[in-house]
Amino acid sequence: MPVKLQFRFRIIPTLATVALLPALIGLGIWQLDRAQQKTEINNLYQQRSDAPAVVIGSVIESPQELEYRRVKATGTWDAQHEFLLDNRIRRGQPGFHVFTPLIFRGGQSAVLVNRGWIPGSPDRSQLPKIEPLSGDTSLTGLAIIPPVNTFVLKQESPVQTGEWPLIWQTLDIKRFSDAVSYEIQGVVIQLDNDHPAGFERQWPPPDNVWITRHRAYAFQWFALSATLLVIYFLLTLRPRRD
Repeated sequence: MPVKLQFRFRIIPTLATVALLPALIGLGIWQLDRAQQKTEINNLYQQRSDAPAVVIGSVIESPQELEYRRVKATGTWDAQHEFLLDNRIRRGQPGFHVFTPLIFRGGQSAVLVNRGWIPGSPDRSQLPKIEPLSGDTSLTGLAIIPPVNTFVLKQESPVQTGEWPLIWQTLDIKRFSDAVSYEIQGVVIQLDNDHPAGFERQWPPPDNVWITRHRAYAFQWFALSATLLVIYFLLTLRPRRD
């Protein structure tokens, strides 16, 4: 004969379940949403990076339209406004990414070119020696939108005249644009490996691993939600005595 169960309201388990269950489910949905965002980024990368290169120039383009596209650019190197992006780790060794503006014809606008990685010195007070570039060049590379760093240990001060070359902890295109006399495209070009002006270059595609991780985290949050419900019913359901 089946056992009949009777619900007994208990305030502490009920309040705990009401408070925790929506949060756990919400975290699971958030992780699934993050996985979907990463999937869309990977699909966009595959679609655009395999397409023929597009030419960019003095007209400022929409960064979203250029993101992950192969682009061609012709202009003049502006070595006076070159800067280094700090804390770039490669093979366990700290170093820098070297960014040099490429000014388009007319001198009214430019694009930042990431020329690759160089090792840093154990003495942090010594900057690596970089031969200055000059003259015109044509180059090809992948256009990316720099990630926005919402957490910075130290707020970097505004650029002052005479501080070049700079060492920055984060790449802020708007901040750079405010420091120079020309407009800047909203993307950065990752320089192709065959261009002689570059350093060590290994441009990784978007990380597929995080898609799997986000889905795994979502499963964990949903499993915790189910476990919470099981515990709640174990605490509130009792055999009915007739």
